[in-house]
Amino acid sequence: MYVWWLVVGVLLGVGVAGLLSVGVFFLLAALVLTGIGLGVSALRNRSAMAVPAGVGLSVLYLAWLNREGPGTICHVSGAITTCSEQWSPWPFVAVTLVLVASSFVLTRLVRQPAPRA
Repeated sequence: MYVWWLVVGVLLGVGVAGLLSVGVFFLLAALVLTGIGLGVSALRNRSAMAVPAGVGLSVLYLAWLNREGPGTICHVSGAITTCSEQWSPWPFVAVTLVLVASSFVLTRLVRQPAPRA
């Protein structure tokens, strides 16, 4: 159950990060999975609080992509040199920690409804 909502969060995070290219498709997939998750009674519980952690995982991926930053990073391969501008990965790591911690706290704070007899 948690994995379902974790995937929804990852899709949301990647969708927002890639909004100018393929992000719309990721957001559409997140919307479909959210609709299914809300429709299935077994998925409508506090496991939905895993969504912020999923968004945090996509932010962690951005940190990984910028792991050599900050600044201009150049790579030489034979006679070809490619350079790219990278950001510092540490703000991304900090945001990831906040999102994962908030997901953990929300999961602990939200009470499960009493089972129906």
